[in-house]
Amino acid sequence: MQQLNILFINSIRMWGGAEVWLIDVMHGLQDRGHKVTLVCRPDTILEKNAATEGFDVVSIKIRSDFDPIVIWKIWRLMRKKDIHVLCTNMDKELRFGGIAAKLAGVKAVIPSREVDYPLKNKLRFRFTYNFLSDYIIANSLSTKNTLLKSAPWLQASRVEVVYKGIRPEPYLHAPDERMRIRAEFGISPGGHLVGFVGQIDERKCIKDIIKSIPLVLQAVPNTKFLFVGKGNLKDYLLEQRRKRGLTKEIIYAGFRKDIPAIMKAIDLLILPSKVEGFGYVLIEAMAAAKPVVATNASSIPEIVQHGETGLLVPVHQPEKLAKTIVIILKDKNMAVLMGKRGGTEYSQILPSSGWSPG
Repeated sequence: MQQLNILFINSIRMWGGAEVWLIDVMHGLQDRGHKVTLVCRPDTILEKNAATEGFDVVSIKIRSDFDPIVIWKIWRLMRKKDIHVLCTNMDKELRFGGIAAKLAGVKAVIPSREVDYPLKNKLRFRFTYNFLSDYIIANSLSTKNTLLKSAPWLQASRVEVVYKGIRPEPYLHAPDERMRIRAEFGISPGGHLVGFVGQIDERKCIKDIIKSIPLVLQAVPNTKFLFVGKGNLKDYLLEQRRKRGLTKEIIYAGFRKDIPAIMKAIDLLILPSKVEGFGYVLIEAMAAAKPVVATNASSIPEIVQHGETGLLVPVHQPEKLAKTIVIILKDKNMAVLMGKRGGTEYSQILPSSGWSPG
């Protein structure tokens, strides 16, 4: 197998499922003998975590899409590293990275569509996807369908669905991690812990979760809700916790690195997003044998089998969300069975996990 020099560009400031997956993929590519380099913004969680993992990380201050200085820096890096493949995460990165790649003679430019948003029918998008990219990765069928529907000028044969995958080992062992986390957050032996893991923002419908919590507590009083992550609705979450008198029932943990332990500790994962790219936390919960309650939106039905590994609810219906959470919390046998099914089936619905261009 030919050794490839692969450059990833990710300009995201936040830390999410795509970044977790990226670290895993870079490990997988290195294990297969390829050389991997990452370009990201300075002083981000991604930069710190990638450097801690021992990757070759180059931090660049990224401004406009066609910044000539950034293009020149990327071009120089590509020539120095003799890059064969460029993988980008967002349209911005594809524009400046794609131009640099064309100038440097890179063999393949592969952008990844991470969120189920349509493309705008504008000249710069036609230029970006038809001229700068060679192949396109979509993280779900939903994302691919939305992409092609919004861009009929894009050849479907150039878009490949590659589902996200995880390394399951951390979610399968060390059972004492469950009790450690529950003790940390003061969960009583008979208490329930509902978890949300992800960006605390509008796309994840945090406001719907907050509205559902009092309804859940009416039916199952001994329940706490754990929020793990960061985002622009963090202050709103904390304000609502105070205003609603839920300082004991809502736990905000911020950013955590021990997500496998968190997944073991919760009884149920919720993800009521209005739009998703993939929903990486869903397979993390399933790997930890936890049931999920999520919305019937975007790629989520491709991951969660309704009635088998979890339950799906409509978007923006907090009452329905609350009732569904209560159903699982009150039926321990159902929760255990869904968790077991998820633990055995998540690998079957992710046939292309750990993608590698070689």
